[in-house]
Amino acid sequence: MIGPIHSGCQPRDRGADVRSFAGRLPCFPAAVRRTRAILSGMNTRDSWGRFWLVVAAFAAGGCGTSDDGVVDVPHPADAADADADAADADADVPVEAEAEAAGDADADAPMEADGDDGGEAEADVPPACPCPALPAVCAAPAAGEPTFTPPNEAMAGQFLDLLACADASVRLAIYETDWECVVDAFAAKLAADTDLVVQFVIDDDMCPRGADGTLTCPLARLETSDRVTIVLDNRSGLMHHKFAIFDDARVWVASANLTQRSFCTDNNNAIVVDQAEIVAAYGNVFRRMFVDGTFGPVPPEEPVAGGSYRVYFSPETPASAPARWFNDLVAAVGAATTSAEAMINAFTRTEVSEALIAAHRRGVAVRVIVQNTYADEAPAQALLAAGVPLHAGEMHSKTLVLDGRTVVTGSANWSANAWSNNENSLWIEDPAVAAAYRAEFERVFAATSAPAP
Repeated sequence: MIGPIHSGCQPRDRGADVRSFAGRLPCFPAAVRRTRAILSGMNTRDSWGRFWLVVAAFAAGGCGTSDDGVVDVPHPADAADADADAADADADVPVEAEAEAAGDADADAPMEADGDDGGEAEADVPPACPCPALPAVCAAPAAGEPTFTPPNEAMAGQFLDLLACADASVRLAIYETDWECVVDAFAAKLAADTDLVVQFVIDDDMCPRGADGTLTCPLARLETSDRVTIVLDNRSGLMHHKFAIFDDARVWVASANLTQRSFCTDNNNAIVVDQAEIVAAYGNVFRRMFVDGTFGPVPPEEPVAGGSYRVYFSPETPASAPARWFNDLVAAVGAATTSAEAMINAFTRTEVSEALIAAHRRGVAVRVIVQNTYADEAPAQALLAAGVPLHAGEMHSKTLVLDGRTVVTGSANWSANAWSNNENSLWIEDPAVAAAYRAEFERVFAATSAPAP
């Protein structure tokens, strides 16, 4: 039997079969999914080699995870095209929770590291960066002005300004929340505002409860307050959202988890929306999960529109088919006339790459930045072969800018796993907002390079 790898991380007794190894390590939720995917076809010597690479990575990295992903170990060639949401898993590690559940996996990708982010093993330990403190006074951030990371100051400031200004309630649906700095800020706010109510919906793989019922992540510190309630999704698909609603008046929509990696290492984006219809739509989805315990899939719904925004939610029935946001995204690429800039973490769906290649061939200026662990996947390789400029880096955003006026952002990666995850896709029709996202694209594109052949 494999002994504890990290303080407080005791393996569960599920038998001697090595295929249950990952399931016996609750401290490594993202790594668990990645390992299951690797072990799913251990009939070759090469597969065993990958298995021992994962074991070695555990020994070197302890219980740490990268935001959406896990260890940078090649994903086995999967036959199934079932993108495990893992690919999106915003566990910020390559196999995003693609294999989110052992059979949920989008076998076609490396598991998003969301771990949503896919990341290389050495990146699992984020570099030192400023630990944000809760502002002493309220200074509400502007709506409709996106922030980006790294560096972390702008996005952290945006989120903490919203928290400092909260008066009655904060409701968050966040895939992963393990940065002590953020937990410290919530603790300070709860102490300063004795009427504030805080509600979380989180993914059970990222923060399971231990045998004593206590959460196994830093959020456990907040649960001691009778004004904090934390609900886990307790399902195989990922609760992959990254949004927070403040006083039912503003919603913070991000590609980032509340993790140090998301703020300090990975390229992410966030925006504050105060359009009433959009805030209400996020609130309805939050209540569906928090109050009703319904994580989907639900019958297909029309996107909710308000002002320059519209928002889609998934999963929808059937979860095995493309979600409405995905079909509309492919169609929007097909209608682009001048430009398309994409910044994407888990990219395993060829429908999107085919649409981008078709746009390139009809004269649209197409450029892409992909998470480096997905640079060898079929979509990225097809884009490179077609002559589309493509760079790779620590990319955790899920963003597309079309014709300098349409922005698609939110939590959803371009993987089949995203169809079965709890996701949101926020569309913004605003040239000024698009200009901000294009400026960020130019900054990151200049700082990255094409993947090695």
